[in-house]
Amino acid sequence: MEIDLKSKQKQLKSRKRKETTIALLLISPFFIVFLLFTFIPFIMGFVFSFMKYNPYFPDNSSFTLINYKNLFTFDHPISKTFWDSFLTMFAFDAVAVPLLIIIPLILAYFINMHPPGYKIFRAIIYLPSIVSITIVGIIFGNMFKGDSSGLINSLFKTDIQWLSGKPWDGDILRWIVMLIASIWWQTGTNFIIFSGALRDVPKPLYEACEMDGGGKWRKIVSVTLPNIKPAITICLFNTLIGYLNLYAQPYVLNALENENIFVSPMMFIQYYLMGGMTYASQTGYICAAAIVFGLIVMIFSIIERTVTAPRRRKTMFSDSCKDYLLKRSLITGTDENPVYASGEASDE
Repeated sequence: MEIDLKSKQKQLKSRKRKETTIALLLISPFFIVFLLFTFIPFIMGFVFSFMKYNPYFPDNSSFTLINYKNLFTFDHPISKTFWDSFLTMFAFDAVAVPLLIIIPLILAYFINMHPPGYKIFRAIIYLPSIVSITIVGIIFGNMFKGDSSGLINSLFKTDIQWLSGKPWDGDILRWIVMLIASIWWQTGTNFIIFSGALRDVPKPLYEACEMDGGGKWRKIVSVTLPNIKPAITICLFNTLIGYLNLYAQPYVLNALENENIFVSPMMFIQYYLMGGMTYASQTGYICAAAIVFGLIVMIFSIIERTVTAPRRRKTMFSDSCKDYLLKRSLITGTDENPVYASGEASDE
C-alpha cells in the first residue's frame, strides 16, 4: 500500500514537471521577444539618455546630465518642439476622448433597446475597428487631400488645405480630419464594451425605479450610469493612453502632404531617431525625451490599474444604486440579505 502511494506521488511530481516544462516552452517566445525588443532597448535608451552619445562616433561618448537639462529648458529649439507636441496631443485628447466615450455610450444604449435591425447596426458600428489604423490614415488622408484629387474637395468643388495646417498656430482643419478619423475608427471598440456593461445591469433595479415613479431619464441617472461606471472608467483610460501613443494616423497624413507636423510626442521621437546622420548627435537627448514620455504614459497606466481594480460586491446592487433605493424606501434589510420593501427577497 505504501509502495503504491509513493509510486503515485512520483508519477504526480513527474507530471507536474512535464506540465511546467511545457508551459515554460510555450511562453518562452514571448519572453525572448520582450527581452530583445523591449527590455534591452529600454535599458540602452536609459543609459544613452545620460550620455553625450553619437552612434557614428561611439568612442567620443561621455556621461552628462545636459540632455535632461536641455529637455526641460523650454526655450531650447528642439525642446520647444517636443513640448509643443505634448500640448497639441493633450488638446486633441481633451476633445477626442470625451466624444469617444459619449458617442459609443449613446449608440450602445439605443442598440441595447433592440430596435429593428439592431444586429446589422451593431456589426456596422464595430466594423471600422478591425481596420488597421494605417489604412484609416490612408483612407481619410485621400478623402481630405488638399488638392483637387481629394474626395471632399472634388465633391464640393473647393480648394481647402485640410492637412497642411499647424494646430498650435490656430489652424484646426488638420485636427478636424484626425478627430473624424479617430471617432470612425475607435467608436466600435468602446461600443462593444458599453454594450456588454449595459446588458449586465440587473433588471430588478429598473423595476424598482419604475415602482418609485422614475422615468427614462431617472433610470439612466440612478441605475444605468452607476452600474456601468467601471466600463466608462476602462474606456476612458484605454482611450486616453491609446492617444498618448498616437503615431500611425498622423504619420500617414504627414506622408501624404510631404510635411513634418508633430502632433504627438511619439511622432517627434520617431522622426529624430530615424533622422540618420542629421540628428545623430541628438541621440542622447531623444532618448531622454523618450524616457520622460514613457514615465508619463506609465503614470497614466498605474492610475488606470488603481482606479479600475475590481471591487468585490457583497450584493447584486452597486453601492450608488443601493443608496438610492434605500433612500426611496424601496428595499430594506442588510447588505447580506437585501429585500424589496414589499418583503420579496432579491434574486441573490
